[in-house]
Amino acid sequence: MQMNDEVITPVVKGFTWSYSRLKNFETCPKRYYHYEITKDVREPESAQIIAGNALHEAFRARVAEGKKLPLGMGQHEKLLAKLASASGEIMCEQKLGLKDDLSPSAFFGKGVWFRTVLDYVRIFPDGQTALVIDYKTGKPATDDTQVALCALTLFQHVDKLQRVRTGLWFVNYDQIVHREFERNDVFKIVDNTLPRVAAMVRARADQEYPAKPGPFCRRWCAVTSCQFHGV
Repeated sequence: MQMNDEVITPVVKGFTWSYSRLKNFETCPKRYYHYEITKDVREPESAQIIAGNALHEAFRARVAEGKKLPLGMGQHEKLLAKLASASGEIMCEQKLGLKDDLSPSAFFGKGVWFRTVLDYVRIFPDGQTALVIDYKTGKPATDDTQVALCALTLFQHVDKLQRVRTGLWFVNYDQIVHREFERNDVFKIVDNTLPRVAAMVRARADQEYPAKPGPFCRRWCAVTSCQFHGV
């Protein structure tokens, strides 16, 4: 499947993106610029980030290696045991990429354009259905952009795949938000995402990253040079 060359062709050599980069750019272009482009400001390793990383590693080790969950995570054993013992091919923290024509790429492959990491993937024995679970430590939300991009990427990597069932598991709230995608949904996913990515490409080409004041300014942004910092 090819996308519109006018939109997708990177105007800056080496342009790559991910869901987290897209989200960060849309939250505040200036913050994104310092965190992701010049990298002259490092995102503080908050308690939330540390806890999230620890949870992802513990869940990976439980499902992929059968290791016991650390103290304080035992309440998740039942679901993780079910995920680990399910039939089919199971992958954890699977790193996949796409080129700008949507052809599959290795995560660090030559010409990679989009990157994603799938927390949990199960390819059913028939090879036509997959289950993707993404672990979330924040508050429940309904935005399905991330799981839609996960589905898109799997469809491009697995030719036989016809449907992808997804779940955003908000671990601390014991809530899973489900979505299901069919192969023909790829076109809708692309149409919904391309204009947002094009804005990133234009910003990179023009080197224009205006500040966008918001709730992150007061407590969660380390760009102290911004006029909105701490406001």
